[in-house]
Amino acid sequence: MVCSSGISFDPVVNDTHYTFQVAGVYNGLFVMEDRLTGSVWSHYEGKVLEGPLAGQGLVMDYVPTTQTTWEEWLALHPDTLVLDFNTGFEQRYRENVAIGRRGLSEQFLDTIINMDTRLDEFELVLGVEAGGEHRAYILQELPNNKSVINDTLGGESIAIFSQNSTYATVFSSAVNGQLLTFSSDGSKITDDLGNVWSLDGRCESGPFAGERLVSGYGFVSEWYGWAAYHPQTTIYGR
Repeated sequence: MVCSSGISFDPVVNDTHYTFQVAGVYNGLFVMEDRLTGSVWSHYEGKVLEGPLAGQGLVMDYVPTTQTTWEEWLALHPDTLVLDFNTGFEQRYRENVAIGRRGLSEQFLDTIINMDTRLDEFELVLGVEAGGEHRAYILQELPNNKSVINDTLGGESIAIFSQNSTYATVFSSAVNGQLLTFSSDGSKITDDLGNVWSLDGRCESGPFAGERLVSGYGFVSEWYGWAAYHPQTTIYGR
């Protein structure tokens, strides 16, 4: 995606399995068209925007994902399998890739309803939704080691785990009904009960060993896209 966002949804809605293709641009972001009905869906929210399915309240379930470097991912998941590039479709995904390219073309600019200038439009943020509210966490302002932000958004207690300004994800701060406060010494993440947690929310040792934190709704995006879809968003620390 042009906005540097990668978001996953369960494509099965009401027992119907949908497949998708790019349909165009809305509010500065690509939108997807399902091949079954031709309805247009938001890749940001998993909702139907227009078409035969509009007005039915259909929403795909969000599937938590992580956007990070290959090095950091492999450190967390050394047994990861990688999709073979020899699929017959490599050319479609390898050519004209705009990695690091700045400046939006008119094709995108002309569709943006809300251009928020509080941050540079290409600033990478972790966009988080909780309790019906939205907040952006600027990646470049996160520490260059393992770090934690304990925060409250929409009345919900959340924790942002990050590392090296390239990895950031959000979790609920509650485990088994108990609210935890997290901290980091730069090399490991702990909580006020003495548990040690991995960046992907696994308890490695302590009273909750073997437990996993519940992932929140959040993903990395360029600021312009996050703010266009969530104009009431706040910015952490601002």
